[in-house]
Amino acid sequence: MDSLNLKFPIIYLFTVGIANIGGWIYLLAINLMVLEETGSALAVSALYIIKPITQLLVGPWAGSVIDRVSTKHMMVTLDVIRAMLILFIPFSDSILIIYILVFFIQMAGAIFEPASFTYMTLLLPENIRNRFNAILSFVHSGAFVTGPLIAGVLFMIGSLKEALFVNVVIFLVSAAITLFLPKKMSSATIENSKITWMNIRDDWHLVVHFSKKAIPFFVIYMMFQTVMLMTAALDSMEVTFAKKVLHLSDTAYGSLVTIAGIGFLMGAVFTNILVRFAPAKLLMGLGTLLVSVGYVIYSFSSTYLLASIGFFVLSFFLSISNTGYMTYIQSNIPTEMMGRISSLYEMLSSSIQIVVILFLGLATHWFSVKEVVISGSILMFCVAFYLTLLSANQMKKKLVK
Repeated sequence: MDSLNLKFPIIYLFTVGIANIGGWIYLLAINLMVLEETGSALAVSALYIIKPITQLLVGPWAGSVIDRVSTKHMMVTLDVIRAMLILFIPFSDSILIIYILVFFIQMAGAIFEPASFTYMTLLLPENIRNRFNAILSFVHSGAFVTGPLIAGVLFMIGSLKEALFVNVVIFLVSAAITLFLPKKMSSATIENSKITWMNIRDDWHLVVHFSKKAIPFFVIYMMFQTVMLMTAALDSMEVTFAKKVLHLSDTAYGSLVTIAGIGFLMGAVFTNILVRFAPAKLLMGLGTLLVSVGYVIYSFSSTYLLASIGFFVLSFFLSISNTGYMTYIQSNIPTEMMGRISSLYEMLSSSIQIVVILFLGLATHWFSVKEVVISGSILMFCVAFYLTLLSANQMKKKLVK
């Protein structure tokens, strides 16, 4: 690639890094704030149910919009909206209002994620996507390390509410940097550019038709998403597990997440070597299986040291599995349908995620938090093992052909 073509991917990576740091500060602050206000694991779990609910609400139409507008300007607008909504949280004394604000923040995020992924796919030539995704994992890992670290420092020198003010500034900076990126629109903008309910309905039919033609891809996609929704469900128990089972302080909890970030960082470095030799399916399959092993170690932990090992293992291989996954779907979904397919698929997986998170949250009232986390991690391992078998089987069939 020449320097001009390299310039914009670098800017994109920079905006992703900044936004992810802000995302970690927001996540840790809002989790601890709700736990302090309510003292309830179920109340914290409710925060994780909000995201899939918003994805259910925006999924039917967001992809149709993403594939027909400037994704760059959509990303900027959504960053500003999230910053303004977070600004109101520190001034709210009502847990209900906090949940409402979180709901709209997550709604903006539910649109931002497929928009950002679609923009990235349009920005990158196909021949560098695998390597770029590995570098992107490295950027995510850097945020994974620095985000919780910055959050821990902010918690020590100030309050949770003051940390959210920093988060507002970070999202605004991310929006400002995004303005330097080129405008990118998919070929779907050439025709049927108007957003009407009839066009949205036609888009649903196109996605269904694509899925029927690409059943092996759809099955692997959903298996990977099932593992990821299990990680989200277990993450909803994470702060409660750390505080009530491991008896960690806010600072110690932040350092535990930082250790996971170091694992993610090292995994990203290793991924940049692996992508030169290993196919995307292998990275996705084995990476996901070993992520689940890390969760099993974490779930059986009773000390800070063992939990740290579990966090390190799961985050190390999360970088590898995510790189394989991103390259796999970029190679199998047409760019002109990327927004619609990813949004509707996310909506489908979100409906499952809501059920799982609700079930685990309610299960903590019947069983201990540790028993629930152990059961969830074992189930995740079983699904990940099946995904690995499916990926290996498809790779074997290609080799035979």
